[in-house]
Amino acid sequence: MGSTNSPWWSSAPWWPASPSAPGGASAWATAVDLGARGYAAAARTALDDLVRETSDPRVASLALSTRASLVRQAGGHAAARADDGRACRLVAESARDTGDHWAFAAWIDGLIGLAADGLGVGDFGASRALLARAGRLLADRQDRAGEWITDGRGRLRHAWVQTELALFSGDTAGAVEPRQRALDLVVDAPSSRHVIKTELIGAAVTAAHGDTRTAAAIAADCENRCITWGLLPLQWAAATMLAGVGADPHDAAGRARTAADRLASRGMPVTPAA
Repeated sequence: MGSTNSPWWSSAPWWPASPSAPGGASAWATAVDLGARGYAAAARTALDDLVRETSDPRVASLALSTRASLVRQAGGHAAARADDGRACRLVAESARDTGDHWAFAAWIDGLIGLAADGLGVGDFGASRALLARAGRLLADRQDRAGEWITDGRGRLRHAWVQTELALFSGDTAGAVEPRQRALDLVVDAPSSRHVIKTELIGAAVTAAHGDTRTAAAIAADCENRCITWGLLPLQWAAATMLAGVGADPHDAAGRARTAADRLASRGMPVTPAA
């Protein structure tokens, strides 16, 4: 179950991180990897330890945002707000240092996390405002971009949540531009997980525009790659989408339930496909 056994993470050229990475970044990366494969209980334990033990507010902030994302994946958007808010407070001052890419990345993670939390509770106005603020901050740093993990990842997550906001709020047309921006950003992404998630979000936009056949083909390809890479949460999401738009919804719903059961056994309960 160790991080080094996960091909999508251990083979990424952006990890190990550069010498500028703060102490504790590797422990945070391990927890991220565990969560990506659905080992939520183990990830939360690692993150709890990191929040309690680290003396670096940037690492604590990243750990809190990651813990919030695990809560959010299980449907706890309202509860996730507490950790995302705390994550922002920890780096609000240090993120103003234009040379501290890690502080800025933690700040952006917290803001985008809060925006994502708002989607689950129907607070679209707050999500829109938070995304606008994050977008301005990212635009201001365009000429001071850092490496993928501190810059590109945040820009991609911003595009993801903008796309989701448009879909959640019924603005199907408004989902097109951020979806395309995400697809453009992920072209050179070194993380297969980020590529797959971007394509799956893109499939949701395609389905929302009525092209369910293409959406199903994309989702099926994503599901297969998730099985290969061991990305169980995304595998569940792809099967759930196929239960709605695929040629064999009954079989896809069964696969989604199986994935949901496996996630629950790892500490990440989700709502299975009907």
